[in-house]
Amino acid sequence: MDIAKIRKKLRESEAEKQSPNANGQMIPSPEDRIPPDEKIPEPVPAEKVTELREQEESSQETNLPQQEEQKKPEKKQVPPGHTAEQKGEKAEEIIEILTFTLMQQEFAFRVSQLDEILKYQWTTRIPQTPPYIIGVTSLRGKVIPIIDLKLKLSLAEHSPDNNKGKMLIVKGPKGPIGVTVDRVIGVVSIGESEILPPPSHLSEAELKFIEGVAVVEKRFVSIINMEEAVALHLK
Repeated sequence: MDIAKIRKKLRESEAEKQSPNANGQMIPSPEDRIPPDEKIPEPVPAEKVTELREQEESSQETNLPQQEEQKKPEKKQVPPGHTAEQKGEKAEEIIEILTFTLMQQEFAFRVSQLDEILKYQWTTRIPQTPPYIIGVTSLRGKVIPIIDLKLKLSLAEHSPDNNKGKMLIVKGPKGPIGVTVDRVIGVVSIGESEILPPPSHLSEAELKFIEGVAVVEKRFVSIINMEEAVALHLK
């Protein structure tokens, strides 16, 4: 390409740089875009960058204990005399008892000692057994002994032939045992401290059957010692 063509090409390029845009404004050349009085910032030396970074890390480490202290949950202040737990004090245990009647007297078993309540059902007598053992019956294919609780507690002299009461299936030492009662009243919840010792005028033979006495709706209920009540003394 000769000199004339090169000059022509340069003139066309200069004309394109000075041509107006769509809004009628002149597009400045790259050299005209930076104002003459504005200085280009000089690059920061690497040593200065390292020094600034160390100062920033040191500042973060200094503030770290304060940040951790702010993250800790606030301790709730307990007013004096309102401690969460008092030493030596324990919550009172609540027990449930099933109350029932025998010869118009009210007795009870602990519910934890019972399996179920049944209607009185047919029993088969067994020879050479104590009078308080009515006989045996079948419960879901298992033979269990039935005790007349009135005779065992010496509340009656003989067992009625036609008993229309209920059977309580209790947890015996060697398996379930049925005891007969006249009428079931219901379940009552009481505290252990509400169980009073049995009357002192009872004989030793009577005291071994009574665990304690509870007051239920202004009525005295004798809680039976289940282990003694269902003990079978066979010859």
